[in-house]
Amino acid sequence: MRPVAVLACLRRLLYVVGVAFAALPVGSALADVTLGQVGGQSGFSALCSGVLADTNTNPNYVVPPGGGVITSFSIQTGASNNGALGNDGTQVQFLVLRPVGGGNYEGVGSSGLVFLSGTGTQTFPVQDIHAQGGDILGLFVLFSPASDLCVRAASSGGVVVSAPKTPPPGPGRTVALSVPAGVSLDLNESANLRPGESSPPPLTKDQCKNGGWRNASQFKNQGDCISFVATGGKNPSSGS
Repeated sequence: MRPVAVLACLRRLLYVVGVAFAALPVGSALADVTLGQVGGQSGFSALCSGVLADTNTNPNYVVPPGGGVITSFSIQTGASNNGALGNDGTQVQFLVLRPVGGGNYEGVGSSGLVFLSGTGTQTFPVQDIHAQGGDILGLFVLFSPASDLCVRAASSGGVVVSAPKTPPPGPGRTVALSVPAGVSLDLNESANLRPGESSPPPLTKDQCKNGGWRNASQFKNQGDCISFVATGGKNPSSGS
């Protein structure tokens, strides 16, 4: 076969291969994952004030290994009915928390306060929250007006709660949470996770402080992060 004919055959082959790859679903290898599960139940209004989180892995409220970016969260809403409180009109704030031991959890990221309204499932976008494997979903419920439906009964739930009227922790700040006595619950909340995306590298030394170094999994401590920033990334992190 002449060289010109060979080149023509190669071009046709490359074209066919390119078309085949183009036909594959975009991002099919790393499809978005739903963490948690919506669904609230009345009768637990005493817990719907302050910070709540869920350590359950079935349904999974825990970010899987490899981490990712959380882009939205959802909550089931309901109005008051026959004297039972709902959560219509309640203000809540989505949280991502990191267990740090001893019943303490560190703030990783959060949404702003949002109003719940109507009946059904409401979904709210959030500015990308970079989460590591092992981080958990959380929720802050504003103290007034009184509300319900923040949780539901579960045979092996993982809800942990703060003392009433505890404010949400900012990044690098901690909050103490414990299992509520005598009841097993799961959180009325789910979140969309885009898996496998690492956290962006810090650009300033301040981003390394107050626990900010933990947002990038390659650092072992704050000094490691600051050294990386000070050298413009030329001094590689000890975890990389």
